[in-house]
Amino acid sequence: MKHRLNWLVAVLLILTLALAACGGDTAPAAEDVEPVVEEAAEVVEEAAEVVEPETVEEPAAEEPAEAEETAPEPAPVVSEAELDEAFNGFLAEMERYNTINLEGLNEQLVEDPPPFLLDVRQPEELEEKGHIEGAVNVPLRELGQHLDLLPSYDTTVVSYCGSGWRCTIAMTGLGALGYEDVLSLKGGSFSGWVEEGYPVVEGPAVEAMELNAIDPDPAMAQRLDETFSAIPEGWGVITAEALNTELAENPDLVIIDVRRQEEVEEKGVIEAANFIHIPLEEFVANKEQWPAQDAPTAIYCGSGHRSTMAMTILWTYGYEDVRSLKGGFGGWAEAGYPVAGGTAMLDEAFNGFLAEMERYNTINLEGLNEQLVEDPPPFLLDVRQPEELEEKGHIEGAVNVPLRELGQHLDLLPSYDTTVVSYCGSGWRCTIAMTGLGALGYEDVLSLKGGSFSGWVEEGYPVVEGPAVEAMELNAIDPDPAMAQRLDETFSAIPEGWGVITAEALNTELAENPDLVIIDVRRQEEVEEKGVIEAANFIHIPLEEFVANKEQWPAQDAPTAIYCGSGHRSTMAMTILWTYGYEDVRSLKGGFGGWAEAGYPVVALEAASSP
Repeated sequence: MKHRLNWLVAVLLILTLALAACGGDTAPAAEDVEPVVEEAAEVVEEAAEVVEPETVEEPAAEEPAEAEETAPEPAPVVSEAELDEAFNGFLAEMERYNTINLEGLNEQLVEDPPPFLLDVRQPEELEEKGHIEGAVNVPLRELGQHLDLLPSYDTTVVSYCGSGWRCTIAMTGLGALGYEDVLSLKGGSFSGWVEEGYPVVEGPAVEAMELNAIDPDPAMAQRLDETFSAIPEGWGVITAEALNTELAENPDLVIIDVRRQEEVEEKGVIEAANFIHIPLEEFVANKEQWPAQDAPTAIYCGSGHRSTMAMTILWTYGYEDVRSLKGGFGGWAEAGYPVAGGTAMLDEAFNGFLAEMERYNTINLEGLNEQLVEDPPPFLLDVRQPEELEEKGHIEGAVNVPLRELGQHLDLLPSYDTTVVSYCGSGWRCTIAMTGLGALGYEDVLSLKGGSFSGWVEEGYPVVEGPAVEAMELNAIDPDPAMAQRLDETFSAIPEGWGVITAEALNTELAENPDLVIIDVRRQEEVEEKGVIEAANFIHIPLEEFVANKEQWPAQDAPTAIYCGSGHRSTMAMTILWTYGYEDVRSLKGGFGGWAEAGYPVVALEAASSP
């Protein structure tokens, strides 16, 4: 700009000299020169005002070079192989699924050194409810941004939250990051801690110190930060009620069960069209079984802890629409939602029933006739088909519920403490009904023997012609939904012929089918006194011990025939096996007595083969 001003001054001088030259010998008049000079001065002044020295700097032309910035380095990216290694290592080293109970934490807090307490609740929760003394507060969604506040990898870290949910997410992420002993507080976490009366400090925790004690892999640290900061509202919880609704409404929903194999076999599963079972211990090792990344997914375990760990793992791999079942399978079953498979409830039900039975829960014709005049009389349950009643009549007062439909009409039955007598055409079907109802909880359920309704008629006891009157809904019981469902499945699937095998058919099958399993459910003294049916695959389990010794049962798909003395106990055992999911099981009509009377071979117990 100074150069430009100098140039203007030079122009003024030239103009002045030019005016003088134009005048020849005569000098220009002052009035002629003065306006020109003034005008030139004004131009110079305006030029000086346009650009002020302090706002315009000379090296402006070099600004583009100075404005160039160095391109940022690309963010570190963790590979899937690195995630596999991190989580497989964590799952392989975990103990008790990395949990600590309230009492255990209280004991550790007095040790030297105590564990590092990590409170992952929101600050307002601490202000309202207090915290455990010494805890460092880092809200869960911010945990990945504050790894500098955490101790060294070999320090015991106990994470806690309000109920035990968020601290499980934190524990899983930190375990994959490399922490060797990171635990989550169970037993209701902080809420449980307060309820049990353990000490609490009011208000927020003291400001955490920067420890800078770890040097985590940058890519893994960034992935965990992305995972924690993106946790959805509700922390990934799905309730049993919401899951039940979604199972009905969303055919694409995938259900993953992360319990151990023995838990699944014992307790059953949540039935779903898209069902996957991967125990947590093998969750990453078997990731080829995972659903598509965009599939809506719900995970469950026994109580909700392991499924929350699995949910956290899937989130870290980039899954988004994944939730964990609050309360787990236990909460689902307790709420009465349907369960498929499982033996624990069956073990309890049938063991209880067999322990309480008297005279194998039978009543003879005379005994029933005497009871019918008592006040109150027993509840009579006729399980024949309606056409049988129309043709042959029924016992007065009986309620007719065909056997295969019995599980669908439990609302027609009386209270558990009512004496129930079931009858059918010959005594076979009513034994099946009695066995199922006994397991359901009926305290005094009996089956009519002596030929059942046919024997009743032959003995001349009174009969009412035609079908029974329409049954009333009593709604007198509130059965366990899972048990009721299992019995309905069992009754409705009873095969044609009601599971009968005759002595002649059994003799033929023993000769033709080397895989046939024979189970004798008589008492030990009966077997020793009368002998047994010889078979290549022979098992002896007295009915009284039938469920207690179920480890002796054959494989579920093995063709099986059961016998007792007359056919009653074997039909009870057949019903039990059906309820456990066995299908190819039959009961010998007439039992061992009928077999021996027909002249089929009998051997001493010592001669029978055992599998």
